[in-house]
This record gives sequence, C-alpha cells and structure tokens, in this order.
Amino acid sequence: MCYSDGTIKDVQKVSAFYGNFNAFYTLDEGDNFGHAAGALGDVDNDDVGDLAVGAYYDNDGGIDAGAIYVLLLESTGNIKNAQKLSVLYGSFSAFYLLKRDDRFGSSVAGVGDLDGDGVVDMAVSAFGDDDGGTNAGAVYVVFLDTALDVKGAQKLSMNHSALSTFYTLDADDRLGHSVASLGDIDADGEMVLAVGAFEDDDGGTDTGALYLLVLDSSANITDAQKISALYGNLSTYYALEDNALFGNAVASLGDLDGDNEVDIAVGSYLDIEESTRAGAVYVLFLEKKKTSQGRSKAFHAAWRLECLLHPRRG
Repeated sequence: MCYSDGTIKDVQKVSAFYGNFNAFYTLDEGDNFGHAAGALGDVDNDDVGDLAVGAYYDNDGGIDAGAIYVLLLESTGNIKNAQKLSVLYGSFSAFYLLKRDDRFGSSVAGVGDLDGDGVVDMAVSAFGDDDGGTNAGAVYVVFLDTALDVKGAQKLSMNHSALSTFYTLDADDRLGHSVASLGDIDADGEMVLAVGAFEDDDGGTDTGALYLLVLDSSANITDAQKISALYGNLSTYYALEDNALFGNAVASLGDLDGDNEVDIAVGSYLDIEESTRAGAVYVLFLEKKKTSQGRSKAFHAAWRLECLLHPRRG
C-alpha cells in the first residue's frame, strides 16, 4: 500500500476570481468567505465530494447577517454548481429571518441525510444570534432539496427546539462558535451534534462550554448534555480557568480508544498553564449509559473524560 508524502501535486483555489465561483456569485470585500468550511459528502451523486463554505460577514439582509454557500465540485476542484443560503437566497427566509450581526455561516458541518429524503443536510451556526440574550448564539439545521434550496430548517437556540428544557443560554455565550456531527452514536435513528459556546461563564468568565445535542429526524432536541467547568464531570480531571474559551473548536475523532464509543477533540485556545496562555486541546473519551427507558444514550452526567496532550492538573 502506498501513502502520500504530503507534497501537493496540484491545487485549486476557490475565491471571487478562481475555481469558477464568479460564474454563480460575487463576493464583496469583508465577506470573510472561507471562515468556515465543512464536507457534505457527495450531494449530487456524481462520485465527487461537495463542500459548504461560510461567509459570516456577508451583508445580505443586514450588516454581518452572514451566508453559507453550498458548492458542488468537479474532480478538479472547480465549482460546477453553487447555491447561496442567506436572507436573500436559497429560500432560507421562508423559515427564519437573519438579522444584523447574526454571523450565519460562522461554522458548518454536514449531518448526513437526517430526514431520510436522499439529500444531504447540514448544521450552520450563527453565534451572534440574540435568542436568550445578545450574542447568546444559535445553530440552524438546514434541510436541502435536490435543487439545493432550503426545503426546511430547525433553529437550535434558547427560544427554539426545546434547548431550554435542558439548559439556559445567557448573553454572550456564543453558541455555535464551533459545530461537529458525531453521527448516530447508538444506532437509534437520532444524531448527536457537538456545539461549542466558547464564551459561556460556567465557573468563571469566558471559561467556555460544549453542548452535545441529540436530534431526531426533524432536528428537534430530544436530549442534551453540557460539558463545562460545572457539567459533565470535566472538573474531575481538569479545571477550566477564566478566558480559557473551551469549545472554540470541536471535531469528531471516531472511536479513538476502541470501546465502540465516539470520542471528540475540543479546543481551548487561551488555556493557561504556568501563567502562559499557550492554549490546549482536550481529547474527551465518552461513555454510554442506559436510560431509564432502556435505550442507549451517548452521554450522561458522568462522562469519562481524559486529556492526552498534557499532564493532569487541578
């Protein structure tokens, strides 16, 4: 078996002037196209992977309201089709209205075919959303049709989709600064979405938090677990300090330790050690528990959390 040595053999830039982007849309100065990018899988069944790209300072419908682009790619990396989703494009406004400074497109993740209609769906964050308070944050689960228009959407925020049944968001929590799909962890037809709220104040100012949200096929929240200085048992292993910004990034690692459970990496880029804010990544090993109904769930109040990247402290 041969492996790449990491050397680039070719490259395709996608921007206002490259990759055939300008055949479909125009980017403006300050749009910040590329702030977020997420693989969607093969949306159009042409055996080529496709891409979602955020432009969270796009001004459609208001200054910095934000936008996301769904890009169907050729094998060369050029764009063969594109759909913008914003206040003005892609029928998104039939379901929700974005406002000034929402920053829709701040993070994005493919969630597979959540509703079972044969078309890939995605989660798109708007961490400047004001449900529950200024900059409390939100995530939209966007259901696409075959034309890449929005056929349905579910907002996950303090005022939508039952999040308030489990936890309370506060002003400046910035839910959605990061998002990652963990997939259907326990094969019960529901998907788990990991969502960062990196300015959450559990245990101190801007210590940060991560939410694990269980979604049904309509993207309603059926269960949730928060991991922070106060929840999820993280404090048994490590203490988060003020301004650690835990949850600024998140990624699924698959089953890292071979126990048939998904594990995750969570960024904390202002984590402090020995008076230096050099930053850290926490690798969290998750364990499963049977609920009172006998159904397996991917999380509970006693997570098994460990970090491999630096010695234990606190």
